[in-house]
Amino acid sequence: MPRTVSARRSRTPLALAAVAGLVVVGTVVALFLIQPSNSTAAPDAAPPPGQPISSPTPSQVLRRAEPPLTTAGLSYAARPWGDPKTELGVIVPIPSTWTMTRLSTFESRFTSPNGLWTLRVNGVINEPQPRAAVVTKKLGELRTAPGFRLVSRVEGSVKAAGPVFAGLTFQQTTLTYTHTDPARGTRLVVNRFVTVDDATSTAFEVAAAGRPEDLAALQAITDKATAGYARVP
Repeated sequence: MPRTVSARRSRTPLALAAVAGLVVVGTVVALFLIQPSNSTAAPDAAPPPGQPISSPTPSQVLRRAEPPLTTAGLSYAARPWGDPKTELGVIVPIPSTWTMTRLSTFESRFTSPNGLWTLRVNGVINEPQPRAAVVTKKLGELRTAPGFRLVSRVEGSVKAAGPVFAGLTFQQTTLTYTHTDPARGTRLVVNRFVTVDDATSTAFEVAAAGRPEDLAALQAITDKATAGYARVP
């Protein structure tokens, strides 16, 4: 029978924060109480087929002139969010200056100060499905998007870095693709779907987005968020 993996339920959000040494007392509870915004889709989701592509504004041209994103100046902070009613939540290392927008109970988007780069994390997938099925569905949705091009599909694994999943391995499928955004031109997305150890159901999703020239840094940010992912309690 397929095995699914859940976090050790003996931990509370504050206990995990203390073990990880990442957040101060009360931070987890406070952030869990932040309500989701009215937004229901990440801005780097590919636009629907047939949507017209508008010309960039002068401000958009200036933003595209930003040098490529690098990891040299990035620092990370653990960001917790989740459901205060059940105390189920997630903690993920995120670039410390990026602002958080709640998309749903377990899904959040983080945006860089200049608005060029984002990291979206769906921390608890509510309808568990095999990773291959989730990836196939995603590709089907993307193939009709304006300017879609699959750059790579990579299967891999990484050892969990946090205390909750210590000793376990995250199995992952990473899709790297580009698409045409009506407002921002060509966007590049590193989209990863992860299962825990030998479980068959997809546990969480990470997607970093920017421009094609930001690829290396977006991959590094995705790697950091994946390895440091923790579920509480």
